Amino acid sequence: MAKLRKPSPKYAVVACSGGCRASEEIYLQLREFILSGQLKPGDRLPSERAMMAQLNRSRPTIREALRMLEQGGYIASTHGAPGAVVQEPSLHGVEEPLAEMIQLNQISLQELGEYRLNNDSTIAMWAAQRRSAADLQQLRQCLQEAQASLEDYEHFVDLDVKFHSLLAQATGNRVAVIVTQVLGNVEKETLRRKMLAISQADRLALEQRILMRHQIILSAIELGDAEGAREAMIEHSRAANQDLPV
Repeated sequence: MAKLRKPSPKYAVVACSGGCRASEEIYLQLREFILSGQLKPGDRLPSERAMMAQLNRSRPTIREALRMLEQGGYIASTHGAPGAVVQEPSLHGVEEPLAEMIQLNQISLQELGEYRLNNDSTIAMWAAQRRSAADLQQLRQCLQEAQASLEDYEHFVDLDVKFHSLLAQATGNRVAVIVTQVLGNVEKETLRRKMLAISQADRLALEQRILMRHQIILSAIELGDAEGAREAMIEHSRAANQDLPV
């Protein structure tokens, strides 16, 4: 695996076109390793502790860099195992520009939410019509894991995004799968920040509400109730916008 190094001032100037934070320097270095093939899909990054020692940086700095990489779809965290795993780069060219446009307020979160309300409700309807027994099993397992992760909001957010990805997968429509994956990866970091900004008690209550709404959606899909699944997803999307306003 490529050896991590503390980014040099020269590298930072070239990559950032001016001053940038330490987390951005580390993000750019790791992204360079991934895009150049020095880090390949399936490779595991060092643990946070190991990266802190190698780069002489604080844990918050390392975590911010890793979250930027995950938001871009370059890596995926693995719950219960040290070190994130490098992902296939197929969607980076879509996710990164979209994420940057949101960060620069060129696309508002209200616009994204409006699109998702219609997109996700159609996916729920299709899932009810097209799901297989294997799809239902994966969806049930995802919600079981979410129930067991209520005290771990970061993992809960991962499972929230996974639930929507599994719904898209159940439609059998590849465009739905790709769009949902891209939007989920882009929104994941925003959701984490919003969850972190509220109290632990409020966060737990919010997670329970999200889980309940997901269970209602799944129940309709299990019954093959396409209209019920669509309406449940619309209610979920509207409630989510109220729970975590922009």
